[in-house]
Amino acid sequence: MLRPALPALMLSLVMCAGVMGCSRVPELEDRLTPDLRGAAYPTLIPLGDALPPQTVPAEEGADLDAELKARAARLKARAAALNNTNI
Repeated sequence: MLRPALPALMLSLVMCAGVMGCSRVPELEDRLTPDLRGAAYPTLIPLGDALPPQTVPAEEGADLDAELKARAARLKARAAALNNTNI
């Protein structure tokens, strides 16, 4: 018997959520002091000057490849040493 009330309840919940989404919370405009309200907009700098220089992907890939090859050689040497130990 409660089935017909379920769509109406769901509709009212969706409408309430929609109305709450339209409210202005928090009201940031009221928190600004008069000196901040009259302050000039900060000057913008180019993004290229603000970010550190990027490494070339090919160089980074070569460094990673050399590091992985060195690690593989160390692991193979360790495995060979473990295989040669007598227990």
